Amino acid sequence: MKNLMIDVLIKLSKVEVESKELVAQVEAQSLLIAALVLSAGKDATDSLSENIHHAVLAAAQSSQDILQSDVEMILAQFDRLLKVTRFVAEQAEEE
Repeated sequence: MKNLMIDVLIKLSKVEVESKELVAQVEAQSLLIAALVLSAGKDATDSLSENIHHAVLAAAQSSQDILQSDVEMILAQFDRLLKVTRFVAEQAEEE
């Protein structure tokens, strides 16, 4: 029984480490995208946003395996990231 508990704790700790690594990877990618969007400028950002929306929607329509809820979640996260980036850009312009 003691060995079983130890094995379960080891597996849980591995899952936690993998989860933290995944979160760090996503955060790093978000920061990279934000930096690229900021350096591209407002006009390029609008075009980029439109192109990404079209690409995600086209991918969703081409495959039955992609759930609409997944598409909505991806687009919502992308829009959130763009809003934060635009806010940062506006604050930088004011200063």
